Amino acid sequence: MSETPTQYQLESEWITAEGIPGVRYRFSDMVRIKSGEYLGQPAEVITLLSIDPEPAFGVVQPFVLFPQHDLESAGTTAGRKLILHKPGEKPGVL
Repeated sequence: MSETPTQYQLESEWITAEGIPGVRYRFSDMVRIKSGEYLGQPAEVITLLSIDPEPAFGVVQPFVLFPQHDLESAGTTAGRKLILHKPGEKPGVL
């Protein structure tokens, strides 16, 4: 990558089997945070943000459990509609 790549180009190359030389972590790798407020906590790599001057990643905490009554809707992200099916019922083709 000789010129500054777009985010799309960067991530497109990052997810290939060859990856990007010098980039240690891949999508969905589990890592442990080594500094700051979250020191010692595990996280999951979800994006490669840049490679210059060194690779920088976006990470999320891997799992948090909440009962339904402690959650509320904040909208949708993919425009999908929830369709409930009875146990064992196969979803139909839309």
